[in-house]
Amino acid sequence: MARYAAQVESSAALAVDTGFAWLMASANNGFKLRRATLGCVAGATTPTSQQLVVGINRVTSAGTTPTAGMTPGKLDPNSAAAGAVWNTGYSSPPTNSSSDQFRIPFNSQSGVDLPWELLEEFAVALGTANGLAFINRDNALPASHKYVLSVEWEE
Repeated sequence: MARYAAQVESSAALAVDTGFAWLMASANNGFKLRRATLGCVAGATTPTSQQLVVGINRVTSAGTTPTAGMTPGKLDPNSAAAGAVWNTGYSSPPTNSSSDQFRIPFNSQSGVDLPWELLEEFAVALGTANGLAFINRDNALPASHKYVLSVEWEE
């Protein structure tokens, strides 16, 4: 299986319950999330110390009109292009499931690096309506503060 990576920097002062990144399966294949690395930046200043939570939520629809994203990077340059799609905005975002699959709490002056390897499995089935949403939970980000998220997946 090949591995891919993508990154995003959220908009500043992100509101509570606002999605800022989506990793969506394709019609031909699903994927396994293998790593999520999160941190917070505050422009040229030190981030205000604040407890943050990012929820990873399964989505149940494809959403419409992606407005931003990036081409996933191949961790092995000999791999085929990624089937999964990385988007950071939609006109109408994908519909979330009723609760987060996983919640990542951390302090804005630190970071977190979570691997899902070996026995841990975070799989998403094939189909354009299947994917994961990364959502700011619990506290709005202060002015000029942004999430920095890097993800790695296998397909």
